[in-house]
Amino acid sequence: MVEALKIGQHYSTSYGTLWKDGTYFPRGTEVTVVGLHLDQGFCVRFPALQDGEPLETWEDWSEVDFLAEPGSVEPPPRPLSRAVLAEARDVLSEAEDGCHLHLDEDEA
Repeated sequence: MVEALKIGQHYSTSYGTLWKDGTYFPRGTEVTVVGLHLDQGFCVRFPALQDGEPLETWEDWSEVDFLAEPGSVEPPPRPLSRAVLAEARDVLSEAEDGCHLHLDEDEA
């Protein structure tokens, strides 16, 4: 767990993240905090572009355990199964654009 989030600081993700468009980032992906807001939470930038713009999302403060010290999270030992990804994509199919799910790869 991180003691205090800082804008511009890099962190490792403690969960995998699947975006509605199908983009998947495994646990251990390095992200950057690019915004903090008392009500909205914290904004995380992923290492990808979507329509030429950085791929970012606001996370609620209750999701702060999503971030860990850089390099402290090992990537998953095996990729997610096709069945798990298909089920997650099905869940996201009716969500708004830009939505994503956090997936615990150890349980999948």
